[in-house]
Amino acid sequence: AMLTDLVRCAVVAEDLQQVGALMDALDARSVVGLAKGWESKEHEGDEEAMLPRSHEERVLRITSITNRFDESYDDSKSGGYRDLSLSVEVGWVMEEGLVSFERVRDWKARECQRHVCEIQVRLRS
Repeated sequence: AMLTDLVRCAVVAEDLQQVGALMDALDARSVVGLAKGWESKEHEGDEEAMLPRSHEERVLRITSITNRFDESYDDSKSGGYRDLSLSVEVGWVMEEGLVSFERVRDWKARECQRHVCEIQVRLRS
């Protein structure tokens, strides 16, 4: 288990279309999980090896998604509560007293600190 909600934000969407738009925006800025072969010793600790060039500007790594909006989700497990919960890993450095979030491809070279944060997406109604 991992503590993820020391840094958490909640996004309130009007409808599922807005949830989809948010997911599209996150997808455009994220690396999802670990690339094929990443778990092998061959690439251990080598972020550069896991990132195709198309990911040059991505600053988040989505590590898990729990979709309680899914119709197959048994909402009795959460007292009827439904949301979308994403765990995202960020890499950051502090320079001159300011925090700078870095591209995933630069995490190793910049010797970034990393933190897993939670993003909760709920519907207004």
